[in-house]
Amino acid sequence: MKGWKKLILFSILSVFFRVAGFGEDIQERFGGRDKLAYGVYFNGIPVGHIEWEYLGQEEVSNKNSHVLGINSDANILELLNLRSKEKIFIDVKTGLPLKVERDVVFFGKKELIQEFYDQDQGVVKIVRNNDTKKEEVLFVDKPIHNILALLYFFPTGIDLEFGETRRFNLPTQKVVIKIVSHRSLKVNSEEKETYFLQGRGDKKFNLWLDKEKRLPLRLEFILLVGKIVIKREFEERSRNNTTVPDYSD
Repeated sequence: MKGWKKLILFSILSVFFRVAGFGEDIQERFGGRDKLAYGVYFNGIPVGHIEWEYLGQEEVSNKNSHVLGINSDANILELLNLRSKEKIFIDVKTGLPLKVERDVVFFGKKELIQEFYDQDQGVVKIVRNNDTKKEEVLFVDKPIHNILALLYFFPTGIDLEFGETRRFNLPTQKVVIKIVSHRSLKVNSEEKETYFLQGRGDKKFNLWLDKEKRLPLRLEFILLVGKIVIKREFEERSRNNTTVPDYSD
């Protein structure tokens, strides 16, 4: 291959890998913690929690993946009663989802859901097991993201240039995220430097990302009836000592 052709190929691959978040190590973003914990609030009232944990690596469709576990429990008045245990399998090389497993109890009704992401073909197969088994196949623009993995583990390979807009393809919607500004955020009486982003999909949301690891410190979802806030619990966790987090704004 001639030198100029090699240069063009290298440039294309470099852009792709940077945009896709190539090579990011999600385990390192836990910072040595067993779990990442978040409190859930509705109009300022505590209504639940979300916990993430790293479960190691597993092969999915002949690809090595990071496995993340998520435990959620939220009860927002009569609007939402949700308990779920989920696993997200994220490609080690690209940072994109390969599979999602959900064990969900929604208003007392249990449902098992599996999502299979074919990133090469741009296809997502959704399998639901409740009283009956149902399968749905969706054709989605590439690359395909998962909303939880996107918001909680924002791709490290994407440059955050202020004023720029990023578009992400989810199985059932498209999400647009704009990088707005630098902002300081008070967490446990400590000022944290963040990237402040605003997004819109099915719902409007605001997102504060820690500058160092790009993990969310705060998420806000804007609803007609109020605001859901998800805040990072930043206490040091251990088997013998747990401090109480400060949730003051």
